[in-house]
Amino acid sequence: MLYAGNVGFSQSLELVVEAALQLPDVTFLINGDGAARPELERAAADAPNVRFAGYQPASRLAEVLATGDVHVVPLRAGLGDVSVPSKTYSSLAAGRPVVASIDLDSEIPRLLADSGAGIAVAPGDAAGLVAALRAVLDEPARAAAMGAAGRAWAEREASPAAVGAACDQLLRDVVAGRRRLMPRSPR
Repeated sequence: MLYAGNVGFSQSLELVVEAALQLPDVTFLINGDGAARPELERAAADAPNVRFAGYQPASRLAEVLATGDVHVVPLRAGLGDVSVPSKTYSSLAAGRPVVASIDLDSEIPRLLADSGAGIAVAPGDAAGLVAALRAVLDEPARAAAMGAAGRAWAEREASPAAVGAACDQLLRDVVAGRRRLMPRSPR
């Protein structure tokens, strides 16, 4: 399992440590730094299958993302509507399945469901996170299919070419009068 990103207080990384304690046969790598890392390392002291690594140079990002068979995206309850973890897009582009612990009515669960790239569970649901991780790990063909689906989604919807084409189309629609950039204010 890989978590790569900020080790802060909005990420629910203690949930990942809790999952690691229930999955002793799985190695969890938390790659990143942040204000919550010292406390998280103390919490993981009894979890020999949790490893920590600091941020790597941007030139090694693809290598870092390739180290995880499954990527974990945890976010505290209530933050899913105000924060869209950008690491999700990197995980999808890396062709890895994603298990997210995030508000279920937010964008990431919809993206994972629509793309077929992963599983979302409610934030703080350790049993749900463990079950989702185990389901992906126990079915390598399903995990590979999720990873491939995520990669295909990233290429189709979030690649520089796809984003450029969408912006181009938006501008063409605005110029042609088919769309407005800003809604009209009520009078």
